[in-house]
Amino acid sequence: MIEQNKALVRELTEQIWNAGALDRIPDFYSVDYVADYRPYAQPRRGREGIRGMVERAHAAFTDYHEEIREIVAEGNVVVVRFTITGTQSGQWGMLAPTGKRVSFDEVVFLEIRDGKVVSQRGVADNLTALRQPGVGGS
Repeated sequence: MIEQNKALVRELTEQIWNAGALDRIPDFYSVDYVADYRPYAQPRRGREGIRGMVERAHAAFTDYHEEIREIVAEGNVVVVRFTITGTQSGQWGMLAPTGKRVSFDEVVFLEIRDGKVVSQRGVADNLTALRQPGVGGS
């Protein structure tokens, strides 16, 4: 089951996050899915929650890409460290488009039940992410 869970995370990273195949969300995410990135964002719920997260990422970075660097699993939890890259060509939170390329890491804990992600807790290196387009100095 551990290897299946890791394979699921690899595939959803490619299909949903990198390819933007939003129609495939039901293949990977449970109807009761919850994403928690507090204090940066309120929890996102359900398949519409993940859809909104992906849509916002691709709207802010038209060449959005996640590359898995490490993946570890135990029981029904998969932990992933990945690097996000993209050119900030759209609105990113309160930051207007800069046209600058960013690269930053994120660590995510994904809980999987019955072959679908039911929860996701993440921490992104927002300081590095925001400094690259020029927020807060270099």
